[in-house]
Order: sequence, then C-alpha cells, then structure tokens
Amino acid sequence: MTERVVITGLGIVSPLGSSLQALTEGFAAGAKPVLPPASGEGAAEAATIPMDVVPEGKRSRIGRMDRLCQFLLSASYLAVEAAHLTVTAENSERVGLCFGTGLGCLLTNEEYNRRIVEGGPAAASPRLFAYTVSSAAAGEVSIALGIKGPNVTAHMGLAAGLGAVGYGADLIQLGKADVVLAGGADVLGSALVQGLRDMGLLKTRDEMTPFHQSVPGVYPAEGAMVAVLERFGHARQRGAPRLGSVEGYAAGFEPTLTRRARQSTGVTAAMRRALDLSGRAPSDIGLVFASAHGTPVDDTERIAIGETFGQDSDLLVLAPKAVLGESFGASGALALALAVGLLQEPPAFAEDLAVAIDGTARSGAEVRRRLEVASAVMVNSLCYSGNVVALVLGREGEA
Repeated sequence: MTERVVITGLGIVSPLGSSLQALTEGFAAGAKPVLPPASGEGAAEAATIPMDVVPEGKRSRIGRMDRLCQFLLSASYLAVEAAHLTVTAENSERVGLCFGTGLGCLLTNEEYNRRIVEGGPAAASPRLFAYTVSSAAAGEVSIALGIKGPNVTAHMGLAAGLGAVGYGADLIQLGKADVVLAGGADVLGSALVQGLRDMGLLKTRDEMTPFHQSVPGVYPAEGAMVAVLERFGHARQRGAPRLGSVEGYAAGFEPTLTRRARQSTGVTAAMRRALDLSGRAPSDIGLVFASAHGTPVDDTERIAIGETFGQDSDLLVLAPKAVLGESFGASGALALALAVGLLQEPPAFAEDLAVAIDGTARSGAEVRRRLEVASAVMVNSLCYSGNVVALVLGREGEA
C-alpha cells in the first residue's frame, strides 16, 4: 500500500489573520473581515502580510517582490515553522514545492503595461517584468528556503490552490519527494476590483449567501495558504506534528459550469473518485466544505453532493466563502486549512453557517457535534472555467 501523506504544518495569510486559530475562530464566529468597497475605489488590500516571519538574512529581495510573491513567501515560512522543518543541503533535493494560483501575475501585468501606456517604453520596469510570470513566486520561495526538488505552479482557475495540494501529495506518493510545500494564493488590487465592478460582477456581502438566493458575481477577497505535506514515515521519524492526512484527491472537469443548463456529472465524478481513492464510504464523511459562494453554480454543487452521498443523507455542508469571500485560487487551500483547524478543536459556532443537502439551515451546536466525531471530511473547489477538485481529509491519529 502506498504510504500516506500527512500535513505537518500550515501557513496562512487571510483577512481573518495569519494563524490557524484566527482563521477557525473567526469563521466559526461568522466574522466579517473588511474587504474592498463595492465602489471599486480606494485601497483594495484585505489582508496584512506578516513579512516579519521571514528571517532578516532573507529579506533583501522582499522590496522588489510583487504582492503575490510576498503572500506565498510569508505563508511558506509560517508553514515550515509550524512543521518544525529545516531545509538543508542534505535534504533539499527531496523537498518540493507546488503552488496554485487563479489570477497569477494579472495585477503585476496590469501595472507593468499601464506604466508603458502612460509613460512610453522608457517607463518599462525591470523590477516588475521579473514578476510578470505566475511561477515567479515559486521561484522566490525556492531560492529563499533552499528548495531544490520539484517546482510546480498549477493553473486551475479558482480550484488551483486545492489542486496544488493534491498534486503535491501525488509527488510524494510517486516517490518524487519526501516533503512538498503546497497551496495557493491570489491577491487583490484596485484594477481587479474596478474590473469586476465594470462587468457588473462585484457583489456585496449581503449577496454572498451560498445555497440560497444566488446572483452572478463575486465578493472579492485575497489570501494564501501553504501546507507542508510529508511522507508519513518521514514525519514520524523526525517527530513532526501531524495535523491531518490527505486520504484521497481527484481533479476533474465540468464544461457546462459556464452555461445556463449546467450539469453535475463532472463534479460528482471527481467527488466519487476522491472517495474511492481514500477507501472511505460516503457514510464515513462527516461534513463537506463546499466551494459555494452565492451564485447559480452552487445549485450544481449541491446536486453533486446529493448524488455522491445520497439525497436522504443527513450530511452537513459548510461554505467557507460565506465568511472569507472569494479569494480565487486561494479559496480551496484556505478551506482545507479551515477543515484541519476545525477537526482539531471545534470552537463554538454561530448559527446558520451550515446547511443540509436539501438546503435547510442547521444549528451551530450541531456543526460542532459533527466535527467532534468526524473521522474525515471532504473539501471541494470549483471554478467557472470547469475545473473541479475534491479532497478527502482524514483526522490524523497516533498510529
């Protein structure tokens, strides 16, 4: 049997804070982080970047980096610190990296090209040009931490962050690495917020109501999550904390998500494959962390959940984006971190954060009870482009 992959550390940058505790407690309380104004005017940043976590000797390049690089660099240092991991000359080739991003270098490209349009060719910035590729962040993190193993940047739209975690687990199970830093990030900027507004796709918080009345558009946010994935035997040998297990992962595609007549076939197939690979029965899953964010696509995901687990199942569904907003390629990765934190120590929950498969609300007390006894949960991530990712997260024991 293939050795399982465990999560030994998490690095988080989010509108709710830069720790697992802040993320889980803020979500459970139904916190309302300050996100960009619906007008599209003014500062667009929603999260504070904890750059002080980067060692002084590694800060020389920070000033030239774009915001995406800074997000992933700080999250990576938080993750390796939490995992008690040190990358050395001896192990560097067995440590890999896999990041996912939906928007990538979009905002850096916008700034670079805007300067040329406004100031002519002489205004072209060599500093910005270095970050006009989405893989720049993976390169910066590898340089800073001394990682010499596989280096991958995944583009799967809004599903990129969770997809990168699954791909990172695959690298370990294929024997390509013992440790992989995996996760996703996307950042905000005034050009993005204004663009959403101009297209009529900028939503208010009141319109961010997953599984209820849905309207097109997004309530934009930003964030980053990097997980330290590790071969179980490797983690046990070095006495690393074990926060959870990646038991099964599947990626798929549903081409109808952009159409009025959407189908759930691809979403259901990905969820079923993730279950099959995990060796779990549908009844073993305590909760589903859905990708829902208050659009008509939510109904397609809900149908797929019913097809996977049974329409009469009493399964509970949580929608992290109802609190965190839409952080694009970071959303699925942040949902996974949230799942890890809530399985560890479920806090008290606000009401109406969870629904049953039929869409009816469930009490916060019931959510907490389910989490206390759940041995595994499923995390979903969907993109309008059609990309679908499902991952089964198991509670890590002492075995």
